[in-house]
Amino acid sequence: MKVVSSNQMRAIENAAFKEGTSSEILMQNAGHAIALAIESRITDGSQLVALIGPGNNGLDGLIACSELRKTDSYIMTIILLTNTVSEREDFLEELDLINSDVKIYDSLDCDSKFQEIEVILSKADVVLDAIFGIGLSRNIEDPLKAYINRIIDSLSENVLKVAVDIPTGVNTDTGEVDQTVFGADLTFALACPKLAHFTQPAAYFCGKVEVLDIGISIKEMKEINVNLITEIFVGSKIPMRPLGSNKGSFGKIMIVGGSKEFVGAPALAGKAALRTGAGLVTSAIPTAISSSFAPLFPESTLIQLPETSENNSAWNSAKYIHKNLAEYSVMLIGCGLGVSNQTTNIVENLLIPDIDVPKLIIDADALNILSRMYKWWDKVDDNAILTPHPGEMSRLTSLSINEIQSNRINVAQEFSCKWNKIVVLKGANTVIASPDGEVWVSKFANPALASAGTGDVLAGIIAGLLAQNVSMVDAALLGVYIHGLTGETFGKSSGLLASDLLESIPFIMDRLRINKGFKN
Repeated sequence: MKVVSSNQMRAIENAAFKEGTSSEILMQNAGHAIALAIESRITDGSQLVALIGPGNNGLDGLIACSELRKTDSYIMTIILLTNTVSEREDFLEELDLINSDVKIYDSLDCDSKFQEIEVILSKADVVLDAIFGIGLSRNIEDPLKAYINRIIDSLSENVLKVAVDIPTGVNTDTGEVDQTVFGADLTFALACPKLAHFTQPAAYFCGKVEVLDIGISIKEMKEINVNLITEIFVGSKIPMRPLGSNKGSFGKIMIVGGSKEFVGAPALAGKAALRTGAGLVTSAIPTAISSSFAPLFPESTLIQLPETSENNSAWNSAKYIHKNLAEYSVMLIGCGLGVSNQTTNIVENLLIPDIDVPKLIIDADALNILSRMYKWWDKVDDNAILTPHPGEMSRLTSLSINEIQSNRINVAQEFSCKWNKIVVLKGANTVIASPDGEVWVSKFANPALASAGTGDVLAGIIAGLLAQNVSMVDAALLGVYIHGLTGETFGKSSGLLASDLLESIPFIMDRLRINKGFKN
C-alpha cells in the first residue's frame, strides 16, 4: 500500500480529474465513506460534534454530517471554524442542514456562546475533526488557535475523537505537530495513508489509521516509492512448512557475537531465528563465555573463539569462521560483540576482504566497528541487511540523532542507495529502505519494545527468514512486521522482556500464514 506526501496526493487527485472524476464526486465519496465508518462505531442516540474548517477537509466533514443526519438516529452539532453560517449557507442548505434539528454554531459564537457550546462538547460521544487537512503547512494562530484549544479542553475523557485525513495541527509531510494539535483516536485516511500517519511525533496524534476508499486509483503513480507493510502482504510471503521436511530444509545460520558484557545477545538472536523456523543455528562466541552461554541456548552448536589481544588470534578466529561458512546460508554478526581490538579485527577480516560470504545481517557492534572504517560500504558485500538503531545510524552517517529522527524516511532511503545495502532503521515506525529507492514503513510504534535485547530478537527473526529462502527485502519487511505484531500482543506498557517475545513468534507466524493476513 502506497504512502503519499501532500503533493503526491494532489497529483493523484488531478489525475482523477483528468480521467473525468470531478472534485464534487470525490467529496461526495469521501463524505459518504466517513459517514459509514462513523456509523459502524456508534449507537442510536449518540451525540456527534463536527468541527468544520474552511477548505475541502471541512466540506468532506459537512457531507459526512448530511449523510449521518439522514438516519435521524443521532444528536448532531456543527461548529464552523474560520467561517460564519452566512458564508456556508448555500452549501448547508444544499446538504439539508439549515432549518433542521442540527445545531450550527460559527466562529463568532465561539466568543459569545461558548458556555453553551462547552456543555455540548462535554456530552459529546464523537467529535469529528474536519478543520484542516493535508494542506496545512503553517502554524495555527489566534483567534482560531484559542478556539481549538478551548474546544479540546472541553471534551470528556471518553469521547471518540475522529480526524478526517489528518488531525488538525499535523504537518502531512514532515510529521511535525503544532502547539495546537487535535489528538485523534482514529484517523480516516482518504484514498491512501499519508507520510505523517507513520512519522513521529505526528503518528502518536493520529491514533489508529483506517484507509477509506473514495473511488480513485493510484496504480499509475509509479514515482511513489514509500509503502506501508500490510498483513496481507506479510501473510502471503510467510514460508510454508512441508510435512516431509527436516532441519536441513530450513537453512543454517552462523551468528558471530557475544562478549563477557553481553552473553545473552547472541542467544536471543539465535532463539528468535529458530522460533522463526530456521533449521540450525551455530554460535561463534568467545571461549570465555561458552560455559555461561550453553545453558541459555542449548539448541545451538558452538564455535569457540579464543579471546586474546593478539592480531593473529583474531585473524585465526575469522579464518576458522570463514572455513565453516560454506555450510551456512546466512551470517548474522554483531549481537553483543563489543568493540574491542579483537572483535574489530574479526569484523575486518570477515567483512572487508573480497571473500565469499553468505547472506549477511550486520547488527549492533558490527555496525559500530564499520562506522570507523573509511568507505566501508565499498568493501562489504552488497548482499547485506544493516539493522541500526538511531544511535548506530548516527555513527554510520555522521548525522546527529535529531537529524535522523526528524527525517527518517529520507535518511534511510539516501544511505541505502549510497551504501547499496538494505537498511532497517529501527525505532517507532521502523523504516526499511532498499538500494533501488523503495522504502517501507511499519505501522507499529510500541514503547514496550524499547528494552534491551529486542533488537537482537529482530535480527534473529530476519536471519531465520533468510535461512528459509525468503528474499533479502522480503525478509527485512516480514521480520519487522512479525517483530512488531508479536510486541503488540503484550500491549504497550512497560515490563516486556526481549525473551518474552520468543515463544509467541511461531504462533504469530502461523496466524499470518493460515489467514494470509487479516486486513490491509
